Amino acid sequence: MKTSAFKPGWTLLMLLVLILAAAPAATAADQPTGDDGGSVSPSQVSRDRINAIRDNEFFYQSFGRQDPFKILVAGDFEQAKAGGLLDVNSAHLVGVMWAQDDRFALVENGDGFGYILRVGDRIKNGRVVSIRKNSLTARVTLYGITNKVVLKLEKSEG
Repeated sequence: MKTSAFKPGWTLLMLLVLILAAAPAATAADQPTGDDGGSVSPSQVSRDRINAIRDNEFFYQSFGRQDPFKILVAGDFEQAKAGGLLDVNSAHLVGVMWAQDDRFALVENGDGFGYILRVGDRIKNGRVVSIRKNSLTARVTLYGITNKVVLKLEKSEG
């Protein structure tokens, strides 16, 4: 009597053939096509969907309230006339703020422009070297001569 041996490779091959035969085959009609009749990439399909969403117009009814989508600043950006770096010779210390590991000084120049400075920040012809609870110290070099400039916090009345 002859017995048949079980061959797992053969069974797996037959199972794979049955699965592939049962799967629907993709036809050319299922693929998206472009204007020229060729196939379209998935990125083109995504781009078309995004452009369709962007074409929608939305309206906001404010019911007499201020429109939150209104542009707050109109016109072109104009840089302030301060010119960048602070000249400590014409500035005064407005305040000092500090935390456990950070300090910064609030300084105003002669024209009323405000600056926030930390130790190591550049100023005109120098750098900030220290900030205390009531003063700012800067090192300024002009014509090869280095000077120390100290701005003290003025006590306000009231």
